[in-house]
Amino acid sequence: MVSLNKIFYGLFFLMLIIGVYTYQMMWFKSADELITLLLALLCMVDILGNKNHQQYKGLFVVVGIMIFYLLYSLFSVHYNTGKAIAYDFFIQIKPFIGFYAAYSMGVRFSLSQRLFLKRLCLVLSILMFVIILAGVGEDFFAHVAYFGIISSLLFLIYYYCSYQNLTRKDRIIMVLILAVGLLSTRSKFYGFFVVAMYVFFLYKPGLLAKIRLKQWIAIIAVFCAVVYVAWGKINYYFISSGLFSGSEDMDSSFARAMLYVRFPQVLADHFVFGSGLASYATYSSGDVGYSLLYKDYGVDEVYGLVEGDCPFISDTFFPELAQFGIVGIILFFYFWIWVYKKIKPWSTDSDSIHLYKLGVLIIAFIFIESVAGSVFLQGSGILTMILLGFVVKDISIKRGHLKNKPTNE
Repeated sequence: MVSLNKIFYGLFFLMLIIGVYTYQMMWFKSADELITLLLALLCMVDILGNKNHQQYKGLFVVVGIMIFYLLYSLFSVHYNTGKAIAYDFFIQIKPFIGFYAAYSMGVRFSLSQRLFLKRLCLVLSILMFVIILAGVGEDFFAHVAYFGIISSLLFLIYYYCSYQNLTRKDRIIMVLILAVGLLSTRSKFYGFFVVAMYVFFLYKPGLLAKIRLKQWIAIIAVFCAVVYVAWGKINYYFISSGLFSGSEDMDSSFARAMLYVRFPQVLADHFVFGSGLASYATYSSGDVGYSLLYKDYGVDEVYGLVEGDCPFISDTFFPELAQFGIVGIILFFYFWIWVYKKIKPWSTDSDSIHLYKLGVLIIAFIFIESVAGSVFLQGSGILTMILLGFVVKDISIKRGHLKNKPTNE
């Protein structure tokens, strides 16, 4: 039996430090891809060395689906170069490698490793706070949005490492870690912060089944708070952009919003299997090779999406689902439905409740960030998917123990 725990832990640590925290400061911009590739090789070691292939059925299915889209993109639609299509293939599969590596490999962090990660999260949060106050936050992290992304990630890691023995001190530290992200001034982080505070302190599984007036008031208040703090982005992407107006005469400054506006058209024209990899709203479709599809829809004339100068081409995630058509969209959301069913607690013990809340927060983080960012495909997204894999596996183990627990006659 090959022991993979220490190697996996080392890769997790590297992804946090050089794949997320110092990523913008490094000259090597493929750290997250390299670490993900090493995770994939670690899965292969587990499959071949430990004969653990039965645990990787989900990953095999995902790889099979992505190979289909790779061949479809190369030989059927072919809107981009083979290099760009191959690059997008790996980018799209990265978060699922992270998830299934954590879910299928069976590795678990020891108590000492969790304690170290908790301390590391606190130190990194304090360091980021000092860097921001010193006025060099954007020099170090490149953009204020990363203040919120990194704070959210440190909060989630700290939560996972503490859930089995969550103290009052831990709760205070977690709130302070997350609060550093408020300095990002990003509405999407404000939305996640409101959701996180509600889920962490107030929400309990089954609450909606026996809801009372005061719970309805609390839920409506939270919803209104999220809409209020996120209104800037909602207005920018879905109202001012003309998405719901049907207008074809958009202001050319709406670069990211344009990707949403053209999404229904691209999907309608490539309805079943989509426009293919590296064709729409991805890094590979603009910076690796420029997609021929953009000229067909007038996207190539919008500032920030122009060939050779397209810094906003991958600044959203959801529009890129047009690449996969209705079949891919159904499969994508089926995965999340499957995850949610897996994290629903079977008991009312504190561990189950905390794992459920942590899973909900991870899903909320990914979906909120995906409205106006591509975090899901970056190092921070891979780390959150690893955490989600741990959560799903831990709950599965707890369910197994409950099923096998003898009952009193």
